[in-house]
Amino acid sequence: MIIEWLLTAGALLTLVFLSTMESAYESLSEISLRLMASEREDEPRAEFFRELLEHRQRFTLLLILGTQLSIVAIAILLFDLIASAGIRAALILTFASAFVVVFLFRQLIPRAVALNRPEVVLWSLLPVFKIFYRFFSILVAPISAVLHRMQKPEQEEDEPDEVEEIQAFIDVGEEEGIIEGAEGEMIQSIVEFSATRVSEVMRPRPQIVAIETDATLADVRGLIIDTKYSRIPVYRGELDNIEGIVYVRDLFAYYEPEKANESVTKCMRPAYFVPESKPVAELLEEMQKAKVHMSIVIDEYGGVAGLVSVEDIIEEIVGEIEDEDRAGPSDDPVQEENGSFLVDGATEIRKVELLYKKEIEADDFTTVAGLIMNNLGHVPQIGERLAFKGIEFEVVDADSRRVSRVRLRQLDEAAETENPEEPQGSDELNLRG
Repeated sequence: MIIEWLLTAGALLTLVFLSTMESAYESLSEISLRLMASEREDEPRAEFFRELLEHRQRFTLLLILGTQLSIVAIAILLFDLIASAGIRAALILTFASAFVVVFLFRQLIPRAVALNRPEVVLWSLLPVFKIFYRFFSILVAPISAVLHRMQKPEQEEDEPDEVEEIQAFIDVGEEEGIIEGAEGEMIQSIVEFSATRVSEVMRPRPQIVAIETDATLADVRGLIIDTKYSRIPVYRGELDNIEGIVYVRDLFAYYEPEKANESVTKCMRPAYFVPESKPVAELLEEMQKAKVHMSIVIDEYGGVAGLVSVEDIIEEIVGEIEDEDRAGPSDDPVQEENGSFLVDGATEIRKVELLYKKEIEADDFTTVAGLIMNNLGHVPQIGERLAFKGIEFEVVDADSRRVSRVRLRQLDEAAETENPEEPQGSDELNLRG
């Protein structure tokens, strides 16, 4: 009887030990685990810890095998103890006892121990686990090898995606106060920067301010003064035939009153053309080498899709750069008394995402107007509404060609689920006239 009690106690201790090890490991992010390995690389147990990280599948299999065998052993020993005591309904009592034991020693106690300081708990348990690992890893090695071969065509190891690693680093840094909110947003922008295409940051064609080749220097001078733009594209006949760009510094260096009626082509530079599918990071490097500040973006048919400046690219990382001399209405959201927001139709979707802390899938559009027309299938009239991703978009100002002004309102759960008879698409689309 004493031996059985000792064996039961040993099985319980093993279960608590392995479950605590598992809880501590699962509580740590990938970045936290790697930081532990690098910060404590001079300690004796660091080499074994790196070995566990390199053979994670074997490590997790061993934890699973150890905990399951411990549970089975506890159940068998409990049944034997209860049955030998002559207690009736031994099987039912064993199940009940095993349930309580597993709840306490497999779930509650290990999680309570590992919850607050998982790094310390995991590190302190390593020496004991090393003995267990060396002795029993031979049992799981064949299973680990088979699973590794099955997963190899898809992925060599269960390695996290690089972007996910950086995101985890940002999250950990913000939680621990190492990275402030604004710094985290900038790092996030840099991470996303490599995947950003020119079409996502360019100024679209309808917003291009340009001048024809038959204009005079006085004409372009007046246009620059009126618009406050420092670079003006020059086209012949139609906007798709852009021949060059006038830089304000070139114009005022060349301009004299007696030259006012000369052609604008006298001081324009050649235009730099790029496809809209080009990665922004590559374009920035090219523009630096070519020493140009503005590029004309062309679509797959050779037509002008928009333009992009170095400032547009930098804003993708650091955020909006306000120009105090720039004329024209701002596309910044204006909050109304009832909590809704008024935005320009050309407002970028990412501003709406930041405003409402929501992610909007925008593969086919980049502006609020584009979102509305893409989902409605037509140019909306004033007063039309669209419920999308928990936000109501109400058209406040529009004409036959474009949406100029939109009101945004956060929908509550009741509003989102009203009209249940209407079909809901994959984008939670709900139209109201």
